[in-house]
Amino acid sequence: MELAIAAIAKAGSALGLSGAGAAAGGAAGAAGAAGGFGSTALTILQGGATALSVLGQLGASASAARQSETAALQADLQAGQEKVQGTQQQTRMKQELMRILGENQVATAAAGIDITAGIGQQANDAAKRRAASELSISRQNTDLQSALYRVRASGLRAKARGERAGGLLGAIGTGVGYGIDIAARG
Repeated sequence: MELAIAAIAKAGSALGLSGAGAAAGGAAGAAGAAGGFGSTALTILQGGATALSVLGQLGASASAARQSETAALQADLQAGQEKVQGTQQQTRMKQELMRILGENQVATAAAGIDITAGIGQQANDAAKRRAASELSISRQNTDLQSALYRVRASGLRAKARGERAGGLLGAIGTGVGYGIDIAARG
């Protein structure tokens, strides 16, 4: 409305209708003063709402990012725990191998069989091969589980970065929208 009255005043002045231009100019000033207060109050309220929205977006994205980082830390801890458990299992397997080898040697010696050759040696060699195979499988499983936890942790960290960036971009978009609204009002 302010713009329309101001345009009428300028057109009247250009045509030499100074009275019409002055009247329209006076009306524009009065409307501008009355509308100016409402426009200023609206701008302040909209600015406050925009600021709260921006803060809310940044806070929400920071919270989501912290949750993802915490989950990544837990995945890293699980990877380490998996390594420890795998090492413990391998130690138990080695102890079991030593027990079996000891029992085999006692049994073959008690039977009067030479444990360094023949059937006694073959039984020990077979037990060692089975144990080596089982230890290798156990190590591979442990390494795989640990690697999966590390990959998960890496993905969660990337997710946290994306959440932060998304929150920042959303906040910037809200601020730009506010600026566009203000510019459109004049």
